[in-house]
Amino acid sequence: MLKGFKSTLDSILSLFAEHGLEARYMECEGRFLFRIDELMCDAGFGCDNVVLDVFFDEDEKVLFIGLLRLPKSKRRSGLGSKILKKILEYADQHHFFVYLDAWNESQPFWKKHGFKHVYTDKYNFEILGYSGDGLDLFHEWDEFKKTKVFKTYLTCHEE
Repeated sequence: MLKGFKSTLDSILSLFAEHGLEARYMECEGRFLFRIDELMCDAGFGCDNVVLDVFFDEDEKVLFIGLLRLPKSKRRSGLGSKILKKILEYADQHHFFVYLDAWNESQPFWKKHGFKHVYTDKYNFEILGYSGDGLDLFHEWDEFKKTKVFKTYLTCHEE
């Protein structure tokens, strides 16, 4: 299954190239981090060159999007939607849940693509979830909190 996800990652690399961004990704234990050469500085984020950060847990059938951020010149170009579409196609085909934490300004983007409110954390980040199978995201959130992805990357969201 991970081999199929790597095909999705290669498709995402092609999308970056089509939009004039030379991207590369590195993998570390189910985490895929995409970087570009351009440094982006956004309020609340600091300066960085990470454009996509995805956590993949094959055993639990969970994807967590830690970040999807594009250079200002590429925002509202459709690139973010195309990238997300590739991820959601994989999730739909393989019956994965997708979770993310959304800051206020990005919530309309995620909700437009079918993400639903699951939880508001102690920092007022909204945790959003997606299930192409239409499964109960609220019930699955309790299950998700038991996964390796949550324990590794999201325990700071708990009280």
